[in-house]
Amino acid sequence: MRELYFKRARQFFFATLGFVSLVFFACLPLYPYFKLPLHPNLVLGMLAFNLFLGVIFISLALFLRKRLFPIKVEEPYWSQRATARYFWLYFLVGIPFAFSFFAFIVFASLALLIEGYLLTVSGLILLRPREEDLI
Repeated sequence: MRELYFKRARQFFFATLGFVSLVFFACLPLYPYFKLPLHPNLVLGMLAFNLFLGVIFISLALFLRKRLFPIKVEEPYWSQRATARYFWLYFLVGIPFAFSFFAFIVFASLALLIEGYLLTVSGLILLRPREEDLI
């Protein structure tokens, strides 16, 4: 039972990673059509804010991971609890990409989209499911 859950947790991780990558690579061909001349201070301000979001939310997710895991397999509904915890941790790590995606829609800043993608992917890799999450 535990091995099957770990397999499904890894599939959930790769699905989340694949979704973020799919949205990122779908935005790349749209950039030449929507790019705007942006003031460098605006771009630097958004990059700094997104980096701040990344540092805050990735460190918060890593802190919460230490508090929320490991989960005892003997508890009732352990698989639902673990899946919900993975989901919310992935949600926290995805906030920098969500900000950069919405800013890309409004301002078409490719640098911001790349930064948000790299922050989210690195956060997801740090939070990937491990065997020691279940005891």
